[in-house]
Amino acid sequence: MTNYLNAKENSLLTKHTDYELSGNAIYASSEEVEYYNPFAQIKDSLLEYILGKNKDYVDADFDLHTLFLNLNYNNPDQIYRFVQHFGLLYNPIFMDKELQESLISEYGIKQLRYRTGIFSHVYSENESLLMSEINNRPIYLKEFQEEIERLRMVIELYMAIQAQDITILSRNTRFMLFLENHYKHPVLNPFQELLQHSKMKANVQAVLANIDGFSVNKRDYTKQQLEEIIESTESVYKNIQQLGLEDLIIEMCIVYLEANIETALKGVSPKISFNDDGSSQQTWVFSGLLPAIYFMIHQDFISGKPFKRCHNPNCNNLFTPKPKHKIHCSNMCQSRAKTARLKLKKKDEALKLYKEGLSIDEIANKIKMERGRVSGWINKYNKDR
Repeated sequence: MTNYLNAKENSLLTKHTDYELSGNAIYASSEEVEYYNPFAQIKDSLLEYILGKNKDYVDADFDLHTLFLNLNYNNPDQIYRFVQHFGLLYNPIFMDKELQESLISEYGIKQLRYRTGIFSHVYSENESLLMSEINNRPIYLKEFQEEIERLRMVIELYMAIQAQDITILSRNTRFMLFLENHYKHPVLNPFQELLQHSKMKANVQAVLANIDGFSVNKRDYTKQQLEEIIESTESVYKNIQQLGLEDLIIEMCIVYLEANIETALKGVSPKISFNDDGSSQQTWVFSGLLPAIYFMIHQDFISGKPFKRCHNPNCNNLFTPKPKHKIHCSNMCQSRAKTARLKLKKKDEALKLYKEGLSIDEIANKIKMERGRVSGWINKYNKDR
């Protein structure tokens, strides 16, 4: 086992030596653990192994936290490869039943969850199941999805606050801000101002009533009903922009961002470590991988590090560019974006010629594109008219 105090690195995490992907969860298959430094530079070869060989990542500054941010949670094998190198989201906890019960009695279930690094709400409805499995608790793939989506929302909030631009927020993040209103902030409540606006009051009241109903009875709502609620929030955002009330949404972004970071950092604490020669160093102690990831994001925010969304329309990566002027997360994405722009230009040209009366064959020859592709563009144009 690595000597914690004499380690060259200032911050260490622990992980099991082996894991198993089984069904919808990843389990630790060994009781042996090892230490690693979460701040260590990630080699391109490891990025290629975890994310796949279909991209070139030399232009993106991928550290542990930005790597996690861009994992494809619909790809179990990719998640598993990440876990092999960095461990589960929460540290292995070894706790007998008597100790577990005494801690619950002393701190309460919520505080015990924080102390063990468990922040996921996926299985919070069954706390007995959650805590009974704490000694060898798997991480469900659904939890990876939830935590990756939450972290992406956090980054979007940060980007919107930095740019003072709410159009940066994705549809899901905009809906999340309305959903959070159900839980009420003790001091700040931007919706009160919206509810007092003559041109917003009726619309906002209706949306908030629907969201409150959804928050209380989530299981009773169909996907179609949820989609209708999300669409209703979009109409409010359009009104907000038309009336120049974007500052209220930025205020909501700040409230929710601060709350998320504060909760996540409950799993982080400083420690002073003394060496044999009497020297000392500060060590960061993490209750698990997820708090370490949020700590790294927190440090990026403090330093003002820029985040960008890849400009390749078929890529959804959020990344920190190197150099700063880069707008694509990789050379391959830059190439694909260029190809997409050329195809769009060709499509616009084809439709223009079609409107002028040229046949499909004439258009294909003129713009030097396959006849089938030109035919597809024109058929869709006619269908949408």
